[in-house]
Amino acid sequence: MTSDYADYKYFSSTLYDLQAIECSISALIKQVGYLTDEEKQQLITCCFFAARAHDGQKRRSGEPYICHPIKVAQILAKEALFDLAVLEAAVLHDVIEDTETEKATVAHLFSEEVANLVDGVSKLEKSKQVSVKELQARTFEKLVVATVADPRVVMIKFADRMHNMQTLQALRPDKRQRIAHETLEVYVPIAERLGMFNFKTELEELAFKSLYPWRYKVIKRLIKDNKVREDCIAEVTEVLTGQLKQAGINASLRKRKRNLYHVYQKLEKNRGNRRRPLQNASIPFILITDSTEDCYRALYIIHQYYTPVANTLVDFIASPKVNGYRSLHTSVRTKNRYVVNFQIRTKEMHNIAESGLIAIWRKENSEESDLAQDKSIRRWLRNLMSMTGFTDSPIEYYEAVKRDLVSFDIQVFTPTGEAIALPSGATVIDFAYHIHSNLGNHLVKAKVNDITVPPQYKLSDGQTVEIFTGTEKTPKSKWLKHAKTARARNAIRHFLRSLPQEDLAKFGFTEMESYLSKRGLSYYRLAQMLEQIANNHYKISRNELLQKIALRDIKRRSILMDLQRIANQHNMPSRINIRVLNRLGVLATIAETIALHKANILRIDFPKNTQTEEIVMKFEIHTELPTQLHDILGALKTIRFVQSVHCEEIQL
Repeated sequence: MTSDYADYKYFSSTLYDLQAIECSISALIKQVGYLTDEEKQQLITCCFFAARAHDGQKRRSGEPYICHPIKVAQILAKEALFDLAVLEAAVLHDVIEDTETEKATVAHLFSEEVANLVDGVSKLEKSKQVSVKELQARTFEKLVVATVADPRVVMIKFADRMHNMQTLQALRPDKRQRIAHETLEVYVPIAERLGMFNFKTELEELAFKSLYPWRYKVIKRLIKDNKVREDCIAEVTEVLTGQLKQAGINASLRKRKRNLYHVYQKLEKNRGNRRRPLQNASIPFILITDSTEDCYRALYIIHQYYTPVANTLVDFIASPKVNGYRSLHTSVRTKNRYVVNFQIRTKEMHNIAESGLIAIWRKENSEESDLAQDKSIRRWLRNLMSMTGFTDSPIEYYEAVKRDLVSFDIQVFTPTGEAIALPSGATVIDFAYHIHSNLGNHLVKAKVNDITVPPQYKLSDGQTVEIFTGTEKTPKSKWLKHAKTARARNAIRHFLRSLPQEDLAKFGFTEMESYLSKRGLSYYRLAQMLEQIANNHYKISRNELLQKIALRDIKRRSILMDLQRIANQHNMPSRINIRVLNRLGVLATIAETIALHKANILRIDFPKNTQTEEIVMKFEIHTELPTQLHDILGALKTIRFVQSVHCEEIQL
């Protein structure tokens, strides 16, 4: 039987499972109806070139390997109507990595643009000297660098990951679990930051289905089999369609697909709640209008006909999210008491809401984009890339990026109005380093909503932040305590590591003294004791130990436990100075507290004048275990009349 593709260059009748390959090509060509006939022919030629390069290679399912990259191209054509260069790069995205084909060959036969895209997506070559984890980290680092240069690289990578997730069942269970976990930890958060919600939702559900197949099936069935909800959806659709038409608003209203993974997360959060969360869950709708004005008019009509739920109206049109998302959000209660959620936006807003960076790139397609959300996304991508300069370890970089992807709960603004997304609990330090590392390295203070605040000030959603710097100011070790983002922490650590070792060691000693002082402790032989801990416990010098303390590589609490252990080993008694209000029964209460923690009271000293409002009692005690002293100091601070507690080692 003669093939329809027999006349194309690189066609070969001897290709493994030619019929499956031709079916894949036909499905792709059907999807790219927007290309010219000449472009379609070039794409088919590209497919057969890749098929020859991958000939004999099979996927775990048994199908020809080339069917996978062709499907990746089909996903990109469906999601974003990408041009020929991107589709060719998708078809060729594994030829440099998995075949004898070199980048120069791709550039010569297709174009330099296609070759650069393919190279950006390609993994690094495997090596026996490099672990799987480090190879994964290095490949991710390479992907970030390539994405900053050309955002289309990450779009190809996401389509690649989506098809891999769709065909995950052919893999071993342990590999399925690893890939699904990585998808949730890395790819889903990145898709959200880039506003690529179509990819985000699909990847979340595929990962959820792979990790928890039984739970996925149960939730899907329960949401589907709910006639009362379906009746409510039909009623809302009919009523609002009529009301909007009557008001002269051209709009389309449709039920938004429930994200099963999000439903599962809510169920986990409300575990033990006797209510029926699935049956009573809100019903999501999307309402798309022709103009921004019609969005607000539609909102008025919805609130006029249904009762708004308090504190649910959010205007992301006036204040867009960092990833470019714009929409009006509101929740209302229907006459039968169901809660209905609405997202109201224009067609252009909807494209960005669904595709994010893809839609922005498609509209602007240039580095000189004036869209604020494009600038914010590109700043975030550049920040990811610049983090590679803060560490020599690809694994440390990869883990830092993963930590920063977990949660971005607040949105604050620069004085020019640019939105910056940060995690809950983020401080001025995090904000400064997000803008630029030099800004963080010379941070003095900030103005938050025109009020002067220190670097460690915690930011809240919606605040405007202005940074003030000084050329003589440099990061302090204590900033590591207040920095929430991995970017800020890595930048601070990078600066501290660049200091002379003696200076960094001094930072560590000061940090340790401050830590002990805040806990009411002091050791007159602290330097010698730290030397002992460094030599015996960590097998390093005292200066090296202090440097690690400054960088927070070693927890100060563990050093405290070591100090107390040394004091106990040498039978060193401790003196606790307790400032108290001079009240009846205070001495008995303190003595009883110390005795309850099984410590021996060796001596008690009182001031000469005991007729004052406040007095300082001095207790000399002996403890057997390192934790005893820590617990005693904590217990003493909770006594009603105790004003302050300070403990020092007694020199014998």
